[in-house]
Amino acid sequence: MILLLTGCINPNGMAFTTLSNKKERKEQYINAIYYYLSHTQYKIVFTENSGTDISNAFQDAINAGRLEYLTYIGNQNKERGKGYGECEILEYTLNHSEFIQLSSDKRIVKITGRLIVKNITTLIRCHQLFFSKRTVFCSINSDLSFPDSRLIIAPIAFWKTFIQTKENINDYKGYYFEHALCDTIKIEKDFSYSPFFIMPIIIGISGSTGKEYTYTHKPFSFLFKYAKYAFFLKKKFQKKYRY
Repeated sequence: MILLLTGCINPNGMAFTTLSNKKERKEQYINAIYYYLSHTQYKIVFTENSGTDISNAFQDAINAGRLEYLTYIGNQNKERGKGYGECEILEYTLNHSEFIQLSSDKRIVKITGRLIVKNITTLIRCHQLFFSKRTVFCSINSDLSFPDSRLIIAPIAFWKTFIQTKENINDYKGYYFEHALCDTIKIEKDFSYSPFFIMPIIIGISGSTGKEYTYTHKPFSFLFKYAKYAFFLKKKFQKKYRY
């Protein structure tokens, strides 16, 4: 299992991005990377698409083989919005990450790179213990139309399929990264889907709204949502589902 932290330190006028202060974003990325390095044992890939290099802050982790730092000049299609850029990051990572190419597990935990998921290890262990390696694990709304893209656990094969939808993503036309993700989950029959049955504890600030994420402890509501999907709504995805 590999953690993929996606990043854009300098959005440089990207539409639909309220949190655009480069210094503030840089600090959030650094704090998040340090958190995952110190609180998990997983290999981490950080892919940044504005060509900003902060790898000098993590040389020890890079030299030790814990962190792979990738950066490139992306976001050349700003007219398509940040969802398109996020998909480009996934594509670049799959094509250039040695960690992923050499991984034996073949699953990626994609996390918005400025955010801290406090219970990430617990969520990963749930996936490993109770679900097949071909299960896509993420939160989704009640009518199964809009997934939460901040945290997604999925096999590498799924991500390779998903990035083929890149040219469909256009924030200005109302077809977001999340719509493409949901459609891929529904269409691809080789992958099963499950919502989290433990609530992800996500700390950080939304890049779109600039508002801080708040956490309310609702373990039973998440279990109810999981049960509701398992018994009543799974037919919408037409999947073989593992309870």
